[in-house]
Amino acid sequence: MSVDIEAQIVQANLDPREYVTTPVFTGAVSFVAGAVRALNLRIGYDPIDENPYHGEVWGNPRPNRFKSSQKKGLHNLCEWYVQLEGVEIK
Repeated sequence: MSVDIEAQIVQANLDPREYVTTPVFTGAVSFVAGAVRALNLRIGYDPIDENPYHGEVWGNPRPNRFKSSQKKGLHNLCEWYVQLEGVEIK
């Protein structure tokens, strides 16, 4: 799962809320990396050419798969960062 690393965006003097919604994304959720790790997922810095602040959440034991309990855990952890009007998370 792709993520953007807020601390690095802020360090670059960019507005993270604007950054994560430009150009095609209109909403974003957030969660704390330590809480993701507590779900037995891996999270880390994984820059790509078009996004130097890109990170990734990897499944465990399979990097490209999340267990149902991990998916539910992420859903319970996330909070709106840039809310979509009329959309509820929980």
